Amino acid sequence: MQWTHEQQPIIESTAGKLLVQAFAGTGKTTTLVGYAKHHASVRMLYLCYNKSVELAAKGKFPRNVVCKTAHGLAYAVYGSQYAAKQTNNLRLTDIARAINTQDWELVRDVLSTLNNFMASADLELGRPHFPRLQDKQMLTSAQERFLNNALSVARSIWNRMIDLQDTGMPITHDGYLKLYQMSKPDLSQRFEGILLDEGQDVNPVIADLVKIQRIRRVAVGDPHQQIYRFRGAEDALDSDWMADAERHYLTQSFRFGPAVAHVANIILFYKRETRKLQGLGPNTQVKRALPENLPHRTFIHRTVTGVIENALRLVTSEPKIFWVGGIDSYSLRDLEDLYLFSRGRNQEVQNKKLLRDYRDFNQYVEIAEVSQDSEMLRSIKIIAAYPDLPQRILSLRSRTVDNELDATITLTTGHKAKGLEWDFVSLYDDFTADPLSPDIDQGRKNDELNLLYVAVTRGMKILALNSMVLSIMQAYVDARTPQVSKQKYRG
Repeated sequence: MQWTHEQQPIIESTAGKLLVQAFAGTGKTTTLVGYAKHHASVRMLYLCYNKSVELAAKGKFPRNVVCKTAHGLAYAVYGSQYAAKQTNNLRLTDIARAINTQDWELVRDVLSTLNNFMASADLELGRPHFPRLQDKQMLTSAQERFLNNALSVARSIWNRMIDLQDTGMPITHDGYLKLYQMSKPDLSQRFEGILLDEGQDVNPVIADLVKIQRIRRVAVGDPHQQIYRFRGAEDALDSDWMADAERHYLTQSFRFGPAVAHVANIILFYKRETRKLQGLGPNTQVKRALPENLPHRTFIHRTVTGVIENALRLVTSEPKIFWVGGIDSYSLRDLEDLYLFSRGRNQEVQNKKLLRDYRDFNQYVEIAEVSQDSEMLRSIKIIAAYPDLPQRILSLRSRTVDNELDATITLTTGHKAKGLEWDFVSLYDDFTADPLSPDIDQGRKNDELNLLYVAVTRGMKILALNSMVLSIMQAYVDARTPQVSKQKYRG
């Protein structure tokens, strides 16, 4: 393969610590495969972000590389021991039942504290993991008592989670990963190097697993594609332990052409990025809307609610729909059960846990409002908007296909779209948080800009922009040409 002048020095590097910032579509995986082949005598671990990435990587990397998720490493040591009491996630009602309370504010804080601890690199659960009251200089005596009680309850729940004999309190996958990290595993017996992919979006618990190793470490990613900070993810590329790494950049994208690169660079301008993404691929068109006669189109949304709302709108045209991550990952079954529950049709509810956890729908609404649980509130909103929801969901399921090659429409969120690409992409108008608003804090601003950057860099032939990106582009023009008449973007 003919490597670019940016890829060649990365592939040939023998540095003990190597850091690669790879902009969107610049071939980071291809470069890592080239690196692994060039160093064929080195046994490496490719630490994957999720299971689907692991499966794809196994078909690309040479035999000297083992492809695993951090959870996969942890399962072999700890997860298998807890197979009988594993769960995907803890619910508010799991915590409430365990401590026998209806204090939903306490329950919410205990659950958040546990999740923060399991995602952290810390060895003990304490005040830094408590989600509220962190910014207060002084706490009242009542706040101090509440905080200490919440921490005590969270520690108690954690101890029950890791107790193999306590089958009444399940352990999550993040729970046994935390146990693995706390054991300080030495991977040098199996590997001579680690390739950390998506280094900008790793949980501290995973970053710590890499940090403590004394073997060759290669971290690859793009700080501008950090979109999981809300889950506690951190940018390992900007960590202290990678500060002395040999640093390289990949800026040449062959996925799209100059027009998409221009849009992406405008978004990155507001993050004060000085390097330019180069669009060296097909001459991608940027428009306000996709043409009507396309054989396939992809819609990228900000929220799951946006996906569902758009799907309910599109289903009347009888499309063949492919859902990135599968239709069940968009909570339609739970939404339908909640609809039946709200109508008092409890005998038709399939998820009986819903009936056990809540006395009636009014209590569900009350808990949602008190705890401000975003998923619960979102579900309530959709049910109110679509009184014929079961019929609409039935139509959606009948129009769903398992193979994207058979689809006329692909639906995804921006988060699920990361790492993927399509010929014809349209951004849905549910990106409502304005990253240029003076009222938005810096962290939220970067989160929203990053997600827009990920979304706009998915299109290869035609990219249709939404109103939010168009307004950002207009603000850019206004800022660059303040004294002259400005040409509006017309798509």
